[in-house]
Amino acid sequence: MKKFTKLLGIVLIMALVMSMGITAAFAQTVAYTGTDGDGATITINNPAKGEDYTLYKLFDATVGAVASGATSTDVIAYQGTIPESLKTYFEPITGADGTSNYVKLKDSYSVDSMPEAFWTALETWAGTATATATATSNGDATLVFTDLPYGYYVIITSHKDSTTNKAAITVDSTNPNASIYDKNATTVVNEGKEADGTSYSIGDTITYTATFTTTNYYGSGSTAGQVYKYVIEDTLPEFLSDVTVTSITIGGAAYTVGDPAAAPQFDSNKQITIPWVDDNGASLYANGAKIIVTYTAKLTSTVNVNAANKNTISITPYDKDNKPYSEPFEKSAEITTYAAALKKTDGTKALAGAKFKFYGLTVTKTADGIYTVVSYDATAYDTTEGATQDETKLGTEMEVGSDGMLYVIGLGADDKPVGVETVAPDGYNKLTGTVTLTPEVLTNEVYKESGTRYYDADGNLVATEASSSSNKTVEKNLSELDGNAVEVVNQSGTELPSTGGIGTTIFYVVGSILVVAAGVLLVTKKRMGREG
Repeated sequence: MKKFTKLLGIVLIMALVMSMGITAAFAQTVAYTGTDGDGATITINNPAKGEDYTLYKLFDATVGAVASGATSTDVIAYQGTIPESLKTYFEPITGADGTSNYVKLKDSYSVDSMPEAFWTALETWAGTATATATATSNGDATLVFTDLPYGYYVIITSHKDSTTNKAAITVDSTNPNASIYDKNATTVVNEGKEADGTSYSIGDTITYTATFTTTNYYGSGSTAGQVYKYVIEDTLPEFLSDVTVTSITIGGAAYTVGDPAAAPQFDSNKQITIPWVDDNGASLYANGAKIIVTYTAKLTSTVNVNAANKNTISITPYDKDNKPYSEPFEKSAEITTYAAALKKTDGTKALAGAKFKFYGLTVTKTADGIYTVVSYDATAYDTTEGATQDETKLGTEMEVGSDGMLYVIGLGADDKPVGVETVAPDGYNKLTGTVTLTPEVLTNEVYKESGTRYYDADGNLVATEASSSSNKTVEKNLSELDGNAVEVVNQSGTELPSTGGIGTTIFYVVGSILVVAAGVLLVTKKRMGREG
């Protein structure tokens, strides 16, 4: 059986097994204290400072023919008792010397693609086995175990991160100096902050997710300092309200403080503090464990419709004296909101006095003809073909301005409110169908490689000059939405009174008299014709 290597991970080191010499520079050396050493070495490159590395020998390893009658002399032979938890993967065989305590990997498995359950079984076995050697890394470039007996080793660290750390390795007379590389974390990484969308209506709930990769010792080598706590901070600007942390996980496990059912919330300083050591100063979490923070916030009316709205989250590692090791590691998320316009006309001129309601749209009046969204429920309008709409779901009534314009501020880019005209201008018929608003952005950002370029409000280039500026923002006023406003045309005329009113009766009476008169006139003419 060839050298046994694997990259996978939960409790054992994630490593690449290589046959190479020992790196002498900045090496921490730990000698085997037993009496059966064969001079073998296992070198761990890039060990994590403060982490424990423990070797467990699963089988003895020799070189020679393994099976009865075999002639190969360069095959690694394993000897020993197969643990109960590993009998699924290994099986006993009879050696060429006639003994039966040799072991091999079953033919149905490959050393290059062992299942996750195999590594779990190795972990179970190591939990009850006696360590061959152990050491705590001092942060040197390598940690070298020397004078080891030949064998098939499992290496376990004090890491407990489910995304890293598993390896098995063989040292024998053909490979006495084996080496692995520990992919541990030596710095903090802010992997980013994401919102669950890019554009929202005022009143919408936004879900943010921030992910950080941590380290137990900040820096590298023997000068790395232990991290005692992490502080997570968000700018939480005014356009966000009702901020609620829904979950925090560290290394895949839920993190809570106090009430087990609740995650810690941002405090009055907009911070969350996570202790990183226990009472004895030992790290509580795996080196490289990921912190994932998920929280929700409601978009308020203070959102800037004329620009992207940014909030920034950061993480900072602190030492035992409550001093930060570095500047905060920051990432930002941006969201936008839009406005929509409606134009009321008779086809040629603007009409005032019209009123509208839109399904699911609640607003507050900002100025004449201008309304700001409080909330919008896109499900209030049933888009099913032939569906009967529930008029109780119509929102706030809005009246167009004296210029016939209606502006709705604070809609998401993909929101398309559907509404009806509730009141027509005097002397005009009310719209019988529906009208749909289409939100538009009020800001155009035009990027350029160099120099300053001047644009008009429509984004047209009008002049250039040399400058170090890299972009220009063209902000549009509400009135500049007019060109793309939804135009609602009313036809002039008098709307008939409703059924049962006195006006209807008058028409019936007058019509009946005219019919009778016409009949009398017709009969009279016929008689006169016969008499003549």
